[in-house]
Amino acid sequence: MSAINGKQYVERINQLKANVWVDGKLVTGNISEHPAFKGAINSQAKLYDFQHDKKIKDIMTYQSPASKKFVGTSYLQPKTKEELKKRREMTQQWAQLTHGMMGRSPDYMNTVLMAFASSAELLRGTEEQKIAFLKTSFLIMNM
Repeated sequence: MSAINGKQYVERINQLKANVWVDGKLVTGNISEHPAFKGAINSQAKLYDFQHDKKIKDIMTYQSPASKKFVGTSYLQPKTKEELKKRREMTQQWAQLTHGMMGRSPDYMNTVLMAFASSAELLRGTEEQKIAFLKTSFLIMNM
Protein backbone atom coordinates (compact mmCIF):
# COMPACT_ATOMS: atom_id res chain seq x y z
CA MET A 1 0.00 0.00 0.00
CA SER A 2 1.42 3.38 -0.92
CA ALA A 3 2.19 5.87 1.83
CA ILE A 4 -0.97 7.70 2.83
CA ASN A 5 -1.34 11.17 4.32
CA GLY A 6 -3.19 12.23 7.45
CA LYS A 7 -6.41 13.15 5.65
CA GLN A 8 -6.55 9.74 3.97
CA TYR A 9 -5.96 8.06 7.35
CA VAL A 10 -8.83 9.95 9.00
CA GLU A 11 -11.12 9.19 6.04
CA ARG A 12 -10.31 5.48 6.32
CA ILE A 13 -11.02 5.47 10.06
CA ASN A 14 -14.38 7.16 9.47
CA GLN A 15 -15.30 4.79 6.62
CA LEU A 16 -14.97 1.79 8.94
CA LYS A 17 -18.26 2.67 10.62
CA ALA A 18 -17.03 0.65 13.59
CA ASN A 19 -19.40 -0.37 16.36
CA VAL A 20 -17.69 1.55 19.17
CA TRP A 21 -19.05 2.25 22.63
CA VAL A 22 -17.72 4.74 25.19
CA ASP A 23 -19.08 4.89 28.73
CA GLY A 24 -22.02 2.68 27.74
CA LYS A 25 -23.00 4.87 24.78
CA LEU A 26 -22.71 4.04 21.09
CA VAL A 27 -20.41 6.41 19.24
CA THR A 28 -22.39 7.94 16.38
CA GLY A 29 -21.05 10.06 13.57
CA ASN A 30 -17.40 10.15 12.62
CA ILE A 31 -15.23 8.43 15.19
CA SER A 32 -12.44 10.90 14.40
CA GLU A 33 -14.58 13.70 15.83
CA HIS A 34 -15.47 11.96 19.09
CA PRO A 35 -13.66 13.53 22.09
CA ALA A 36 -12.40 10.12 23.28
CA PHE A 37 -10.54 9.49 20.01
CA LYS A 38 -9.99 12.86 18.35
CA GLY A 39 -6.61 13.57 19.96
CA ALA A 40 -5.09 10.16 19.24
CA ILE A 41 -6.42 10.09 15.67
CA ASN A 42 -5.08 13.59 15.00
CA SER A 43 -1.69 12.58 16.42
CA GLN A 44 -1.60 9.54 14.14
CA ALA A 45 -2.67 11.69 11.18
CA LYS A 46 0.29 14.01 11.83
CA LEU A 47 2.62 11.02 11.60
CA TYR A 48 1.17 10.08 8.22
CA ASP A 49 1.55 13.68 7.02
CA PHE A 50 5.10 13.73 8.36
CA GLN A 51 6.17 10.92 6.02
CA HIS A 52 5.33 13.22 3.08
CA ASP A 53 7.51 16.09 4.35
CA LYS A 54 9.88 16.83 1.46
CA LYS A 55 12.83 17.29 3.86
CA ILE A 56 12.64 13.73 5.19
CA LYS A 57 10.52 11.81 2.66
CA ASP A 58 13.61 9.82 1.62
CA ILE A 59 13.91 8.56 5.21
CA MET A 60 10.21 7.99 5.83
CA THR A 61 9.43 6.20 2.55
CA TYR A 62 11.07 4.01 -0.06
CA GLN A 63 10.08 2.80 -3.50
CA SER A 64 8.60 -0.67 -3.29
CA PRO A 65 10.32 -3.06 -5.69
CA ALA A 66 6.99 -4.87 -6.16
CA SER A 67 4.56 -1.98 -6.75
CA LYS A 68 7.03 0.81 -7.66
CA LYS A 69 4.97 3.04 -5.32
CA PHE A 70 6.45 4.90 -2.39
CA VAL A 71 5.53 3.09 0.82
CA GLY A 72 6.36 3.61 4.48
CA THR A 73 9.90 2.61 5.44
CA SER A 74 8.41 0.40 8.15
CA TYR A 75 7.69 -2.11 5.35
CA LEU A 76 11.34 -2.18 4.26
CA GLN A 77 12.98 -5.59 4.71
CA PRO A 78 16.56 -4.50 5.41
CA LYS A 79 19.21 -6.46 3.57
CA THR A 80 22.10 -4.01 4.03
CA LYS A 81 23.46 -1.89 6.85
CA GLU A 82 22.23 1.20 5.01
CA GLU A 83 18.68 -0.15 4.86
CA LEU A 84 18.78 -1.06 8.54
CA LYS A 85 20.02 2.46 9.29
CA LYS A 86 17.16 3.90 7.23
CA ARG A 87 14.60 1.92 9.29
CA ARG A 88 16.20 3.19 12.51
CA GLU A 89 16.13 6.78 11.26
CA MET A 90 12.45 6.47 10.34
CA THR A 91 11.62 5.14 13.79
CA GLN A 92 13.63 7.92 15.42
CA GLN A 93 11.85 10.58 13.37
CA TRP A 94 8.42 9.41 14.54
CA ALA A 95 9.61 8.99 18.14
CA GLN A 96 11.03 12.52 18.13
CA LEU A 97 7.83 13.94 16.65
CA THR A 98 5.75 12.36 19.44
CA HIS A 99 8.44 12.83 22.11
CA GLY A 100 8.32 9.06 22.56
CA MET A 101 4.78 9.26 23.94
CA MET A 102 2.98 7.19 21.31
CA GLY A 103 3.29 3.57 22.31
CA ARG A 104 1.73 2.19 19.14
CA SER A 105 2.72 4.36 16.23
CA PRO A 106 1.38 3.35 12.80
CA ASP A 107 4.52 1.37 11.98
CA TYR A 108 4.24 -1.25 14.73
CA MET A 109 2.15 -3.82 12.84
CA ASN A 110 3.98 -3.13 9.57
CA THR A 111 7.19 -4.05 11.37
CA VAL A 112 5.69 -7.30 12.67
CA LEU A 113 4.54 -8.30 9.18
CA MET A 114 7.89 -7.30 7.68
CA ALA A 115 9.73 -9.42 10.26
CA PHE A 116 7.50 -12.44 9.55
CA ALA A 117 8.05 -12.05 5.80
CA SER A 118 11.81 -11.61 6.27
CA SER A 119 12.10 -14.80 8.28
CA ALA A 120 9.61 -16.92 6.31
CA GLU A 121 12.36 -19.05 4.75
CA LEU A 122 13.38 -20.22 8.20
CA LEU A 123 10.10 -22.12 8.40
CA ARG A 124 10.53 -24.04 5.14
CA GLY A 125 10.00 -27.78 5.66
CA THR A 126 8.65 -27.36 9.16
CA GLU A 127 4.91 -27.80 8.67
CA GLU A 128 4.23 -29.14 12.17
CA GLN A 129 6.32 -26.41 13.77
CA LYS A 130 4.51 -23.72 11.76
CA ILE A 131 1.17 -24.91 13.05
CA ALA A 132 2.43 -25.01 16.64
CA PHE A 133 4.05 -21.58 16.24
CA LEU A 134 0.84 -19.99 14.98
CA LYS A 135 -1.25 -21.54 17.75
CA THR A 136 1.25 -20.56 20.44
CA SER A 137 1.56 -17.03 19.04
CA PHE A 138 -2.20 -16.65 19.14
CA LEU A 139 -2.35 -17.90 22.72
CA ILE A 140 0.39 -15.52 23.82
CA MET A 141 -1.34 -12.56 22.15
CA ASN A 142 -4.52 -13.40 24.04
CA MET A 143 -2.93 -13.60 27.50
